Amino acid sequence: MNPTVPETDLLVILIAPNVSEQMGGEAMKALQILRELRRVLPNTLQITHDRNRAEVADRLGLTGVSFVADTWVSRTIWESVVLRALLNPWFCWKAVRMAERLAAERARPGQKVVIHQVEPNSPVMPRWLSRRFPNVLGPVNGNIYYPALFRHRESVSASLRRRLHMPLQWLRRWQPLFRRGAELILVAGGDRTRQSLLAAGIAPATLVDTVDCGVPQALLERPRLTHQGTNLRFVHFGRLVFHKGTALALRSLVHTRLPIELDVVGRGPELEACRALVEELGLQQRVRFLDWYERHEDLIASFGAYRGMVLPSLEDANGIVVQEAMALGLPPVCLDWGGPQLLVRHGESGFLVAPDSLQGITHGIAACLDQLAEDPALAERMSIAAREQARAWRWPEVMAQWLALYKKL
Repeated sequence: MNPTVPETDLLVILIAPNVSEQMGGEAMKALQILRELRRVLPNTLQITHDRNRAEVADRLGLTGVSFVADTWVSRTIWESVVLRALLNPWFCWKAVRMAERLAAERARPGQKVVIHQVEPNSPVMPRWLSRRFPNVLGPVNGNIYYPALFRHRESVSASLRRRLHMPLQWLRRWQPLFRRGAELILVAGGDRTRQSLLAAGIAPATLVDTVDCGVPQALLERPRLTHQGTNLRFVHFGRLVFHKGTALALRSLVHTRLPIELDVVGRGPELEACRALVEELGLQQRVRFLDWYERHEDLIASFGAYRGMVLPSLEDANGIVVQEAMALGLPPVCLDWGGPQLLVRHGESGFLVAPDSLQGITHGIAACLDQLAEDPALAERMSIAAREQARAWRWPEVMAQWLALYKKL
């Protein structure tokens, strides 16, 4: 499904602090949204921060993008530890004012204008809203904290955010500045995000469920990965930070019946600690560290060698890597937590392991890896189910939903 809308009917102005291939998942998602929306609404405009100019305008060659420049105010906010939390609201205020000016300059007679703040995805971040045009926020997700088992590893700030999250949301409903809500909020975090927004006094009628991120059509046009015979090879990929659970994936290998092999693809501050853990556990012959693929296409092409992917993440609000693996037919093994919990159907399109105890996690992951490795029929059923699920996440499907919602505003 690839809907088209006459340019005279609708002008959408997207806002995101970062639009980039190089600045993390949220920035990549904002870039995908811009590209996909322009397939059906070529006149879509984008507003982002000036730090993205070199990549967006020069390297990627995207037009119709406006940039919020730094001023002495923003620099003062950034340099102040006390005021730094106001930096995103400041950008939001500047970006909405710029969007209103762009709408006045570029909207044709009779055009409906929608201002869509794509990022940040937090349900608690204060937003400046336009009073002249309808406002859309989201996909809103966030509100993810470590499972209780790992909260001793939380930073002080993360612990405070977790403890104060809902009390502050309840207080927001009594603050005049926050009483007015957006006309539409796209909710991607399921019940955890919805409850947070309702606690803040957001009108239930403005909340609409959607996916956090779509899947490129090109992925689903590739041949699905098929699974035959025994395959002991699995992959774990992503930035190597504690909450991605790389150490959990490595520790699980000690408990497998079969000599499961794991390729770790990624860079990050946990790399040396993971190398040391492999030495400590005597897994040198079963674990390879493959650094990172400079081209995303090369990473995707490598998936055909594996029986499944492993991502025991503690804090991912979504899990784009899980979506990509499922779209290609690579069964995922994840924790029953956060974003993957909303993506994977346990026992059908992959496996979810309860994060109740360290022993339960490592033994549970090990059992899943053994089962997938030696049972090609199971892997094939999960591969088919995973791809079928991913079809509902295609960007054209997501855009069709959003366009229908834009029109109703």
